[in-house]
Amino acid sequence: MTRDIRVGIFHLEYMQAEPSVDVSPLALSILQLLDERPMHPYELAATMRDRHQDEFIRLNFGSLYHTVDVLERNGWIIPAEREKEGNRPERTIYRLTPTGREVLVGVVGDILAQPRREYPHFAAGLMFMHHLTAEQTSGHLRARATALAAKVAKLSRINQELKVHGLKRLALIEMEHKIAMLEAERRWVLKIADEISDGRLEWSTGMVRDLAGLRRRHGSSTH
Repeated sequence: MTRDIRVGIFHLEYMQAEPSVDVSPLALSILQLLDERPMHPYELAATMRDRHQDEFIRLNFGSLYHTVDVLERNGWIIPAEREKEGNRPERTIYRLTPTGREVLVGVVGDILAQPRREYPHFAAGLMFMHHLTAEQTSGHLRARATALAAKVAKLSRINQELKVHGLKRLALIEMEHKIAMLEAERRWVLKIADEISDGRLEWSTGMVRDLAGLRRRHGSSTH
């Protein structure tokens, strides 16, 4: 299979409607926390870390404050009050606006209902792993399975600890999903490694016949 067809099929697989409003995972986390109660940015970050949301969201103070500014400019959050403690700099406490809550509810609904086109690194590795030897690939996949097992064990421990501290299953459902996906990937990766090792997965990509016809049937563009 040629590179063009591989990439085309990969893109077609992920060609779905995008959410109506593009809101980053970090912005979405800020909106949902402020839907619980007003908070200042430091409290937002601390709460995300306490709930281990940083396992799913790229979190640092620079991006957090920038995102808070963007949300305020959009009118989705507004300053509620300012807090002063001792010699610390004054902190602005933000609250969610009705428009912000509409965005939160709408975006969450879109994300749940519509698969979104994504570009995972692992899929790219699978697309091009035939450039390695079968032995090399099998070894790399087994190493990945080991790393996945460690990640599953870590997240499972975190999940149990959070439940012990009072969080219900609904508050941790994304953790449950992540564990399930990692475990499914681990089993699949080991299966492919075994098929490579014992020769069941032929180490040849082959050639596409009637390339023009395939493009006509599936389309040459995904946009």
